[in-house]
Amino acid sequence: MINWVQEKPGSGPQGQAVSLYNETGARRRRTHQKSKKGCISCKQRRVKCDELRPACGQCTEKKWACEFPEQEVTQKKPKTPVPPPALVRYPSTPPTSVSGGSTGWSAGGSASPPIETREWLHAQVLSSLARINVPNRLGDSPIYQQSDAVELVDHIFDYSDLWIGSHVSQGVIQTHGFDMALDAEYLLHAMLACAAKHLSYLHPDVKKYEVAATLHYTRSLQAYSAQLCYDLERGNANAMLATSGLLAKLTFINTPTMCANRPLAADNGPTAWIRSMQGVKTIMSTPRLRAQLEGGFMRPILEKYREAIPAPAETPLLEARIVEAMKRLCEVHSELADPYTAVLGRLEPLMLHHPTHTNVESYMSFISGLDSTFIELLERNETRALLILLCWCAKLPLIKQWWTSVARIEFLRISVHLSTVNDPLVQELLGLIAMCELQPDRPVDSRPAVDVTAEHVLLSATRQSTLGSTTILEAHPNLQPDH
Repeated sequence: MINWVQEKPGSGPQGQAVSLYNETGARRRRTHQKSKKGCISCKQRRVKCDELRPACGQCTEKKWACEFPEQEVTQKKPKTPVPPPALVRYPSTPPTSVSGGSTGWSAGGSASPPIETREWLHAQVLSSLARINVPNRLGDSPIYQQSDAVELVDHIFDYSDLWIGSHVSQGVIQTHGFDMALDAEYLLHAMLACAAKHLSYLHPDVKKYEVAATLHYTRSLQAYSAQLCYDLERGNANAMLATSGLLAKLTFINTPTMCANRPLAADNGPTAWIRSMQGVKTIMSTPRLRAQLEGGFMRPILEKYREAIPAPAETPLLEARIVEAMKRLCEVHSELADPYTAVLGRLEPLMLHHPTHTNVESYMSFISGLDSTFIELLERNETRALLILLCWCAKLPLIKQWWTSVARIEFLRISVHLSTVNDPLVQELLGLIAMCELQPDRPVDSRPAVDVTAEHVLLSATRQSTLGSTTILEAHPNLQPDH
């Protein structure tokens, strides 16, 4: 091999000679630092100026008149950026009640930010969506445009009834959500997806809301999963916990509805939406992220997740009977470790209390806290594990929020599957759980759209199976489908 000739050796990073030719044999171009502040004589003669003052080396050697332009001597002053108006911190006190249809913030607070801040926030959200080219990517529906996101932002502030959790969680999202979301793409998409999904529920004839909900939900899920899998340690714990809570509701709405007409066995158990809620456990098990949560915006929600439900003043007889029957079936012994004891211990206070807006986080925490062993039992459609989940699905819809009634679909699918189990105690439990009110009476015009799907599944289920001598419809006369 021919060694390259060193015409003018230099030194590389380790003191090695630098060839004037590249690997193809072509001569390298001579490089030099351009003189931007050279004298007028050197610039006119196109020679390099060493910029020495008052006379440069070239002019001194050639005895030229050396003069420097005045405008080059004066440095330009950097422009002072004009900061946008800061996001006003809205009242941190959550709504105290939702009676009468709508309320604002308590203690004289405002339910929404000032108009100038709201307009700035609109601009920031639209700028964020334009930067990531959403929803203008190839394949996105033209029905939903970037400018429509302004309506979704306003809906989060302006809709004051409880619709995304308890007073505490909704207050935190409305007060601090966009502070976090402008720096966390996954949270921004999750908030917009929730707003769009709720608007789609309120206005089912407006197609752009469902399109927007699907688009932002997909983008949020992708970005959130990437953060959890590849960059967890550098994540914003508060934004990630907020995203996890919103995605849990969205996945819970989407999955059972899509599976409504499918038998449980075809889906390897009702675990798709359950696994989507396991992100909370991952965040909480990371020390740095947990430390962030203890001192961040999401601490009130974190405390709600950890809050223990006290014993009720009066024990409801039906629910107490269900709990005792479940313990007999699972053969629970306090001194033995098994996959059911801990789960039943967490389920019991939920069963003995009436579900309300206040303890909705406790119901979501129950699912997010399920360990992998129990989830694997659900994937195998194990009877006792399914009965425990059936109890949860029977109680959640009593919390009157637009997304909770989807639990009825999973209740019905599990009931149909378990009705074929040849075990008297299992059939007794199915009958007892079926006696729990899935939905109390309410005005017809307030029934959520997903209930239509649930009722069709219910009607189909009763044609296939019965719970002992009592059908599901007989056990729940208030669930009769409309004709």
